[in-house]
Amino acid sequence: MALKEDSPYQNDELVSKQADEIIEIFKSIKKTLSCKFEKNAKQYGFTAPQLGVIFHLHHMPSITLNELSEHMMLTKSTVSGIVDRLTKQGVVVREIPKDNRRTVKLSISEEFKKNNDICNMKKTFISDLISNGIKNMDPMEVEKIIYGLKQFSLLLNDDNSK
Repeated sequence: MALKEDSPYQNDELVSKQADEIIEIFKSIKKTLSCKFEKNAKQYGFTAPQLGVIFHLHHMPSITLNELSEHMMLTKSTVSGIVDRLTKQGVVVREIPKDNRRTVKLSISEEFKKNNDICNMKKTFISDLISNGIKNMDPMEVEKIIYGLKQFSLLLNDDNSK
């Protein structure tokens, strides 16, 4: 692939413009995902962060509040408030292991699991969010999107680009 021979100023200006455009696209995607996630959560009587906690605890039962907050990339106090509300609703249980009384393990309550199909809730969310969006697209176009996202992820993770 040949590089265009432009002055450094023109190249910097183009890179800056492209970076701004990428940032705006990600902001738009984030906003759309948040709206759809909130709509989906309301179907089940939860907020989006509450449904996120439910999905995380279903996938990783018996984790600590610190671990959960790290996985969700939210502050410990934010996750603690969400867990408090879900505990009051009987969705989450806190367990103190006998071998380490200083830790608290979080899990989905048996009652909630018995009355709700969490796998189906998650499947519905993913279906509503992504599958419905791409099902009418040309598979080759979807592959291009996947390829582009993978390349961008690699670029961001590349230690040499610091």
